[in-house]
Parts: sequence; structure tokens; C-alpha cells
Amino acid sequence: MPTPKGTPFWWEDAKQHLRHVDPEIGRIIDCVEEPSLIGEGDIVRTICNAVVGQQISAIAADAIWKRLLDYCGGTFDAEPIRKITEDDLKQIGISRSKGRTLAGVAAISERLQNIEWSKMSSEEVVGELLPLWGIGPWTINMVRIFALLDPDILPVNDIGVVRCIEAIEGRAPLELEEIELRAEIWKPYRTCAVWYLWRQHDESPVQY
Repeated sequence: MPTPKGTPFWWEDAKQHLRHVDPEIGRIIDCVEEPSLIGEGDIVRTICNAVVGQQISAIAADAIWKRLLDYCGGTFDAEPIRKITEDDLKQIGISRSKGRTLAGVAAISERLQNIEWSKMSSEEVVGELLPLWGIGPWTINMVRIFALLDPDILPVNDIGVVRCIEAIEGRAPLELEEIELRAEIWKPYRTCAVWYLWRQHDESPVQY
């Protein structure tokens, strides 16, 4: 089934909540221009985009993703990715291991598209995605944020989020428990807070 498309219905409520509970995040919200987080409505696209973005900078990931879209004919299409060759991967700038993951996801794209993700619990979503080769907690968090539009995700394994929270606290490194404690007041809209932490450093909105 299609995943949500467009701005999350809870977005404005999230901004109001964050302004109320955390002046630091409120200041960032007021300084950053829209657009908001936007769902693409295609979970396979989001998974593949997140795989491309694993462990590289946002700028590098964006450039490689654009080359992959060119390879697909200009817009995302799982079919060409199923048969992608090592030479194609080299030209695009994708590692062999990521290529294996992309091809594996593309091969089951129809099944992934037909899952009723909106009816699944967080544990069920993780249980569906984690067994896929090359898909780990960070990628799953990106899928939950950008495809499923889950309002309360804190990707503690995202170095950008960690560095931003350390900057707000004025000390580093922070332990995992300290990061989670700092983000506690953002509940139930931690996704929105994370989005604005990313946005304050990226001129273009992060999109997977």
C-alpha cells in the first residue's frame, strides 16, 4: 500500500509543542524556512535513497542519488536497479555492498509496496526491514521518518543529530542516556525536532 505523501498532518501541532517545551528548538524552528518534512509516498524509493546515504555526507549522498536517478531514466524505478552491474555501480559511485542491498530491495519492491505499513507496530516495521541485507537501525529510522512519517523518532545513531544535541548542551561527547534524556521533552514529536536540527545546518531540506 502507498505510504503517506506530503506534509504530515501532525506537523503544525509538533512545531507548537516544541516551541512551548524547548526554547532552543523553538528558536531554530523560527529561523529555518519551510518546506516541512514531506513524504514521497514510495517506501522502496525511500529505502534505496537511505541506503545511498549510509555513512556519507548529505552532499555526497545527494550527488550519488541524482546519478542513480539518471541511471533509472530520470525518475526512481526499481526495475533497472534489480539488474545493476558492478560497472554501473562504479560509474554512479556506489559501493559493491550498497549495490547488493539496492538490488535486493529492488527485487522485492512489489512485496514491500503491498505491505500495509500504517497498520504495523514499530516492532513489526523493524522486524520486516532488519532482516534485509545491508539494512540496519539507521536506515530503518530514516524509513520511519521519511516514508512512514512516524512523529516520534530519535535516531541516536545519526551523527548529525548527536552533534547538534551536543552543541545545544554545550558539551561533548554525550552518553546515549544523556542524548535520550535531552530529547525527552520533545515527545511525542521527536521527529520534528530532529528535522529542524538537520535543517539548521543544511540549506536544502533533507529528503529520503
